[in-house]
Amino acid sequence: MTHAPSGTPATTLDEAGQRAAVSRISWRILPLIAVGYVIAYVDRTNIGFAQLGMGTELGIKAAAYGLAASIFFVAYFFFEVPSNLLLRRFGARAWLARIMATWGIITVITGFTTNVQMLYVMRFLLGVAEAGFFPGIIVYLTLWFRSGDRAVALGWLVLAQPISFICGGLLGGLILDHTGWFGMAGWRWLFILTGVPAVLMAVVTYAFLPDSPATARWLAPTDRDWLRRSLESEQGTGHDEGVRAQLAALRNPRVLHLAATHLALAIGTYGFNLFLPLIIKQINPAYSATNIGFTAAIPYICAALALLVTAQLSKRARERKYLVAVPLAMGAVGLAAVIALRHQPGLAVVALAVTGIGAFAWLPPFWALTTDSLSKTHAAVGIAAINSIGNLGGFFGPYIVGKETDGDTVTAGLLIPVVSLAVSVVLILLWRSPARQPGSETGPAAVADAPAAAR
Repeated sequence: MTHAPSGTPATTLDEAGQRAAVSRISWRILPLIAVGYVIAYVDRTNIGFAQLGMGTELGIKAAAYGLAASIFFVAYFFFEVPSNLLLRRFGARAWLARIMATWGIITVITGFTTNVQMLYVMRFLLGVAEAGFFPGIIVYLTLWFRSGDRAVALGWLVLAQPISFICGGLLGGLILDHTGWFGMAGWRWLFILTGVPAVLMAVVTYAFLPDSPATARWLAPTDRDWLRRSLESEQGTGHDEGVRAQLAALRNPRVLHLAATHLALAIGTYGFNLFLPLIIKQINPAYSATNIGFTAAIPYICAALALLVTAQLSKRARERKYLVAVPLAMGAVGLAAVIALRHQPGLAVVALAVTGIGAFAWLPPFWALTTDSLSKTHAAVGIAAINSIGNLGGFFGPYIVGKETDGDTVTAGLLIPVVSLAVSVVLILLWRSPARQPGSETGPAAVADAPAAAR
């Protein structure tokens, strides 16, 4: 790797050296984070497949399932901002490992649920345990990647979401149909077998994930200095102004606008994702759990491919909001088509694939846009607030779909998610990006969070 000549500021590290540094950082931290994130989403959404067996054994109907699936997000909402503040206090390595271990243990215990009331409690505790994991990762990435590089890193990270649904679907169906060991139903083993990996991953994370570039022994001093200077030029020096200054992000109009957008889109996407197994069961009642799992993989494979495309486009896009709006519009159209084509299985699966693209392809440009729009002081609380308020959609979406379900006709409850996705398209199109910093290589600069600067 070629470095800048002696005496030259590290920010002049040549292009080949910069690419090598970013590549080294990516290979060292992204696989750890991505695997943890896959496990997080599997444990968050495994209830969708568990319901195929749990509903019969515990007598849980669609409305009660919708509440159980969504109550996770109530806890997530209340504990996400405190969790991100604690991450700053204890460091990413210890705090992310603690989150993984706790949610893994709770997932295993959920496998021993005896009634719907216990299920409600366990789902709430899972939300408490997992709160702060995703926004904590987003903040963590701001310590390691410049704006354009961060857009690509976010793309690889959020690729874990559709991958988790693919894995969850394939494993969920197989576990339901082919376990039942020691007299315990397959849905119980689904929770147990998907909870254990989180505990194991917590140990790996604590052992190998560095808190920051300053503690990464594998990062060359020249690369570390270049990264520090580059990030300071984009984000400012980020003096710690205390908890009160950080909490001021909750009054920032930019944060509130993005949180409202995230809330609207999450109602639609979670309403779709957490009910997908039941939607497929309705489309073809003859399907076994394994058939449902393999069919459910189709929308998420399409989503994963589309997500990689938007991540690359986001790296150079001057206005990322259009990369968010187009997938969301596709999601609304696809979900509406699922309702209309529910009695035509082949066409309905195509509509599900379009919906899957819409449910995920917005992620890289949305979070890249978000991290570019907040100052370093407001980043931790602002990102946590956007994610936690948005994730209330994870409560309203499944709850509304469950309440509106007419008997076994799940698609009857999908109309509100369609409308919500349409609203999110309007909200993101109303977004105005902050002024670009002179000389910025990619995307908007992080700007001060004074009200006058907000649009």
